[in-house]
Amino acid sequence: MTNSQSSRINPRTGKRFNFVDPKLELEATKRHIDALKRQEKALQCREDLLEFTKFTMPDPEAMNDVNRTRYEAAKFHEEIAKALQQVERGEITQLIFCMPPRHGKSELATKRLAAWYSGRHPEQDIIVAAAGDDLAHDFGADVRNIMQTPQYKQVFPGHRLRRGGTAKDNIVTDKGGRLIFAGRGGQINGRGAHLLLVDDLYKDADEARSPTIRDKTWEWLTKVALYRRMGKRLTIITMTRWHSDDVIGRLTDPENPNYNEKEAQSWKIIRLPGLAEDDDPLGRKPGEALWPEVRRDGSAFDVEYHLANQRRDPLGFAALTQQRPTVADGILFRRETIQYYTPDQLPDEMRFYCASDHAVGTKQRNDPSCFLKVGVDRQNNIYILDVIWRRMATDAAVEAMLAMAGGNMRPLLWWAERGHISKSIGPFLNKRMLETGTYINIVEVTPAVDKEQRAQSIAARVAMGKVYFPKVSWWTEKAVNEMLAFPNGTRDDFVDSLAYIGLGLESQFGPSAQAPKKAAPKEGTFGWLKKNDAWVEAKKRAAALGGF
Repeated sequence: MTNSQSSRINPRTGKRFNFVDPKLELEATKRHIDALKRQEKALQCREDLLEFTKFTMPDPEAMNDVNRTRYEAAKFHEEIAKALQQVERGEITQLIFCMPPRHGKSELATKRLAAWYSGRHPEQDIIVAAAGDDLAHDFGADVRNIMQTPQYKQVFPGHRLRRGGTAKDNIVTDKGGRLIFAGRGGQINGRGAHLLLVDDLYKDADEARSPTIRDKTWEWLTKVALYRRMGKRLTIITMTRWHSDDVIGRLTDPENPNYNEKEAQSWKIIRLPGLAEDDDPLGRKPGEALWPEVRRDGSAFDVEYHLANQRRDPLGFAALTQQRPTVADGILFRRETIQYYTPDQLPDEMRFYCASDHAVGTKQRNDPSCFLKVGVDRQNNIYILDVIWRRMATDAAVEAMLAMAGGNMRPLLWWAERGHISKSIGPFLNKRMLETGTYINIVEVTPAVDKEQRAQSIAARVAMGKVYFPKVSWWTEKAVNEMLAFPNGTRDDFVDSLAYIGLGLESQFGPSAQAPKKAAPKEGTFGWLKKNDAWVEAKKRAAALGGF
């Protein structure tokens, strides 16, 4: 007899009968209904990533309530989850999506997706790549913890991990599937991936600004990680943008030298800016925030939050919040300080100089070279007169330099980075100068390693409104855009050349005002005698040399 039952004697028949306590029976029924709801929810979670995420993150104050969760999902999370499920089904094989930091991308698209995908395909292999080993191992520990929760085991009751394994970077299922978690540059050779998850390959802005790290990251992604893929080669790159030349820029930006149109077309790209722009993928009106709802901790990524970030750091706002790592106004250069001229506004008297940035290294074989000619007036205003800006072979570069140095505006000096000319095109240039009779006074300088520091000298002149660009020229807008994006842009050829102009002029004396003429000394005075003696002595020296 259960606790909900008791025995009594029927006074009419004298027989014993059992009865059920209604309160206890109601509690048992409720528990049974809750169990059915949990089972129904578990079945739903096998097919729905977002529901799985909610279910495996129960509300700590109501652990048994399947409708309560600590995961706070917004509309954009629903759209992301739909796209991720399309990848799992093979409807999308290569997906890129980028969104602002702290918007839950790693939780949904890396940790929960890896656990959910393994539950559905325990025999398949997954590789999760992150910026560093520590972060990758944290991802591995979190995924292992998810798989060990009662909720996960209810969703995937047949999923088991191989006994004896506790590694954070290598999780193995009893069906032979393996989950590898590795930092950028880590050893994944010998491992395969039916699903490759790439999550933020740069730790911070300093890494993203480093050309060396960007090149190494690109090389590791293209020559190591992408070669590990198997089966349908399902790949998801999840990133917050730091730099226009990051891996997403190299894959998708037509202006990037690594861009390949056919490769770009093979990727599905979802960009979710913090503040909506035209043609928003979620249908938001321009200016609407991506996640304005107030969360449990009282914070919100509303419009004011984003605008405050924009006021403090326009460059960071464009890159991190809007996922467009370019700006209308840069850090070193601002649009309102850039001056323009028309041909009739050029001064009559100017000194002429040239500078060049040569693409001479093996890593720069796809980069253009940039040559500048400027005129400097008596007030030290700089007028950019001519630009040659294109990819050039050695012989073409030499001929371009001679053409720029010739004519009526011959440069007094030509500045370039040390080794760019002498160690590459120097011998051929010297030969052609002798043949053409056009000679260039080349001064090679050793600039600061930090490009921002290198550009400070010319940036100060631009800020003072002393650098003038032609109003009508094919290169003007391109050059200004590069300056405004610097140092976070894809290119810096023009800025580097202009920086050499600034560095070179710093080493020169500007034109000084003519000193007032002194009155001639009166005849017969000591000053007159001294000057007359000097004149007589000069005549004697000139006569001895055959002059005068």
